[in-house]
Amino acid sequence: MQAKTIKARIYSIRRGSIGYSRDAIIIVPGIETANDAAKFLNAKVVWKSRTGTEIVGSVLRVWGKHGQLLVRFRRGLPGQALGDIVDLIL
Repeated sequence: MQAKTIKARIYSIRRGSIGYSRDAIIIVPGIETANDAAKFLNAKVVWKSRTGTEIVGSVLRVWGKHGQLLVRFRRGLPGQALGDIVDLIL
């Protein structure tokens, strides 16, 4: 069985008084509610840089009421990742 891949966009990093460089908030096109976003829990997320390096993470929970997702990556994301496309693997 082949895994389904969906394109999503990194919207922001998680903000707080301590640094959350590993946590990012992503938006999936077409998902407008928290109930629709709940089907992506525990999905794998891959960010690919222009040089070919990959940073892998997973979806922790739904963020807010409008279908954003909180993703924790294994390594911290660089600032260039904001606004980039990620692969959401189901």
